[in-house]
Order: sequence, then C-alpha cells, then structure tokens
Amino acid sequence: MSVTELNAGDSSHASHVWRVDFGGRSEIYRRSWWATPEVSAFMLGLNRLFGVDPRDLQATADTYRFWSELKVWRVPEPLGFTEFQGSQALRLEFIEGTSREFDDLDVTELGRRVAQLHAHPFQVFGDVLGRHQTPLSSFSARALQVVQEVAPKYQHANWLPHWDEVERIFTMSPAPSFAVPMLLDWNGTQFVWREGQPFALVDVETSALAPVELDLYFWEVLLNRKQIRQFISGYTQIRPLPDLKPHRAACRLILLALESEGSPPLTKWLSPHFDDLGGLT
Repeated sequence: MSVTELNAGDSSHASHVWRVDFGGRSEIYRRSWWATPEVSAFMLGLNRLFGVDPRDLQATADTYRFWSELKVWRVPEPLGFTEFQGSQALRLEFIEGTSREFDDLDVTELGRRVAQLHAHPFQVFGDVLGRHQTPLSSFSARALQVVQEVAPKYQHANWLPHWDEVERIFTMSPAPSFAVPMLLDWNGTQFVWREGQPFALVDVETSALAPVELDLYFWEVLLNRKQIRQFISGYTQIRPLPDLKPHRAACRLILLALESEGSPPLTKWLSPHFDDLGGLT
C-alpha cells in the first residue's frame, strides 16, 4: 500500500485528502482537519447559517449519495470508513482524471450543468440531508444574524463603519425565489476533469441548500467577463435566469462575511463593477 497526500493540511479545504493505492486499485481517504467551526470565517458561517459540519463523516458520506442521485455530474461512491493514521477516515471511490481551475476555459457546458442542478428547487435552506433546515422565507433575517456574528470576529475593521447599511440591505432584500443545492466554496479543484470539462464532482463537504441567487452570484464572482457570457448562454439553454438584481448586495455580503473569495474592502466588494462588465444582472 502506498499513500499520497493530495491537499492534507491545506486550510483552504475542509479536509485532509489522501490517495491510497493497493497495487492495482486506488481509493480516496478523507476526514476533516479542523476541530471547531471557529477555525475560520468560512467554517463558522457554513455551520451557523446552514447547519453543515464536515467533521461528521457519516453525514459527508450521505452527502455524496445526495449529489449522486441528482445525476448532474458523476460522484464517487462512498465505500465505508477505516481507521487511518490515528483516526477514522471516509473511504471513497477513486475516479481517474486531472485537477485544474476554471481559468479561461469555455464554461458554456458548466452553465448547462448548473441549470440542471437548479431544476431541483427547495423552499427551505440548510443542509442537504434535512437535519437542519429552515423555511426559505426567513433566510434574510437569519443571514443578517450570522453576518453580524461572523464578520466582526475576522474582519472587524472592514465592517465597523457599515453596520447600519448592512442591516438596511438585508431588511430590504426580498425573499429568495427558491433554494438549490450548491457548494459554498465552488472551485475547479472540486472536480475531476476529462477532456477539458468537469467530469466528476469529488469534493462535496461544503454542500448546502441555499438561495438560487446566492449560487448564481457566487459563479459571477468566480468567472471572468467572457466566461460569464458563456455561462449565461449555457444556463439559459436549459432554464431562464431568475431576477437577480434585488438580491445582489445581500448575496455579496454573505460571501464576504464567509470569506468565500477572500476579504476585500466592503465598499469595493459592493461596487457595481460586475454589472458594468456584462455580468449576471
């Protein structure tokens, strides 16, 4: 047996991950690397807003099964649990392919796949397994509470002058259209790639049922101007875009509080530059 660390100890991921080779077949082993949600703004926000805890390996295994049943991407099969290097790890099917970021790739097909994912609407937000779910009508109020709890712990100075405006934004934000399964930290390395496209979704620990507007605005943050147009082209081949603009500021504040894409100055983060560049709104 040989063991290769993949992202073990990388604080930008929720788990240690190893490839374990048995001379002819391979498996993936993984377990959470963090002890408490307070380890980062992202983990604390994920836990407080959506009730997600990647330390629960049984829940993680069931989350892989949830995504497999959606049939949007291939998803590795959970193979059980094992004692590994001093504690329990989740065993997963190994899927061959490459790892990469989205970079300047054509994301038209990605837009189609996300639209297929959005064909599974929910009227609750929380974890995907139904253990911690709340009616979607209360999302804005709960999101404000979580932002007020999380942001001062990690970016106190960035938020301090803006709390009145933040409260106004969430108070004025309309209720989300519906919730969808999403990852709160989408990136290219959560997929195994084949022929230049995401083939299998292999990292699902930060899954949640979240407003469709939040998911789409996260994709806007991740993609460049050209890719946004490609994404919209693919998405609208399957389903129309919802009305996003009334939700923009609140969605971006949630992403900022969770530091999903870093922690830029709040006023810069809320500027309408994506709209000017032909974004989703």
